[in-house]
Amino acid sequence: MRTPFVVWYSILIGAVACSGSTSPVCTLEFRPGVVVYVKDSLTRAGVASGASLVVREGSYKDSVAAPASRPDLDNSALAAAGERSGTYQVTVLKPGYAAWLQSNVRVTSNKCHVNTVTLTALLQPAS
Repeated sequence: MRTPFVVWYSILIGAVACSGSTSPVCTLEFRPGVVVYVKDSLTRAGVASGASLVVREGSYKDSVAAPASRPDLDNSALAAAGERSGTYQVTVLKPGYAAWLQSNVRVTSNKCHVNTVTLTALLQPAS
């Protein structure tokens, strides 16, 4: 009598597994649309301390700044446009360096979150 049970159990598991449920399991994680690592173009060293990031799309603007005089943050990323898809103009500003600009940065989204775009801003020392 064990064989029919195994057969029906296998059919049931197969039906559940193939039920066509494609709903993703979304997390509560808040993901940025744009992440930028700030580096010196000559040395390639991280220089995020004292830098600011601005992302714009139309009338939308988001910005973040790393505190100055914090070399422990130099290799950290700056992040903006949390959970917002769009096409952005991205600007990084830092005293002692020329402004860095990247246009047409396209952030897409999936069913749960944005697909974060990661950039590296190679800043040119001001002359």
